[in-house]
Amino acid sequence: MAVHTDFKFHPQVVQIGCYWGEVGHTELYLLQGERLAIVDAGCSDTPERFILPVLEDMGYRPEDLDLILNTHGHFDHAGGDARLAEATGAEVWVPEEDVAIAEDIDRQFEQYFAQNDRLVGREDRLEASLATYRRQGDPVKVDHAIQEGEIIDLGRGIELWVLACPGHTLGSVGFYWEREGLLITGDSVTGTGSRLGGLPLHYYPEEYERSLNRLARLDVNVLCTGHHYRSLSLGRESVKLGRNGKRFIEESLEVSRIIAGAMEETLVAWPEASFMDAAHRALKIIGEHLPLDLDAETGLPVNGPTAALYANWKRYQEA
Repeated sequence: MAVHTDFKFHPQVVQIGCYWGEVGHTELYLLQGERLAIVDAGCSDTPERFILPVLEDMGYRPEDLDLILNTHGHFDHAGGDARLAEATGAEVWVPEEDVAIAEDIDRQFEQYFAQNDRLVGREDRLEASLATYRRQGDPVKVDHAIQEGEIIDLGRGIELWVLACPGHTLGSVGFYWEREGLLITGDSVTGTGSRLGGLPLHYYPEEYERSLNRLARLDVNVLCTGHHYRSLSLGRESVKLGRNGKRFIEESLEVSRIIAGAMEETLVAWPEASFMDAAHRALKIIGEHLPLDLDAETGLPVNGPTAALYANWKRYQEA
């Protein structure tokens, strides 16, 4: 029997939680306008295990789903697009800058995830890692490339303003329903990360901070994130209400600055440091502000990822 979870926190919005891999979990958001849309589709098996059962429980037929709107192209958000589109006939919309990685899982792996093995000298694991990503996410043919500033009118008062929020990926976007102050961010706002003792996953730190500054200026009453993200003072609720939404954005910015500042301090003192040496020293500084669980062998966070550290190391190497 399929296990599925749904949470109706707004008269026209239902959160659907999906599980994948050993510990993975992603939040999806069903929007009930005159047109039925879902924000993100999880991994390749998510439609069958989670989305379609929830639609049935709510009295919908598969063909009632009109749009699959993606916050970005990563496998745990867009990896289920192809199967959900096949099952429902819905159109697949992906942010323009992420179309290429949604349509090509190998390219996505090389651009974003291969470094996890390479940075710790484990190129021997690359083939197995790629096979795992291929199992978890299917490539999809994108019907529409979502543009910054686009207004998606679903009817019944739901008008989503597309906000470019690069940082986690180059194409990451938020969907902002201004009338309700409701913002769906996927992985555009990541706090301290989703796994205790790890770090947030962003690959473009300068763009990430600019995106957070932009979002912090919005009137946000309901913040809908893509995972159970923690922050400096807030718990792991994926829907953050009232003041907590803006507070989470502000604390995410503070966390990003802690990581960037630690790497800058390290490289000012030790400009020729390799990535691994710089990461170890920077983590000592970061550990004064954030709880870290470090692997005894690599000295890096057990629950990863290393992307923010590496991106900031590269940033100062290229300056």
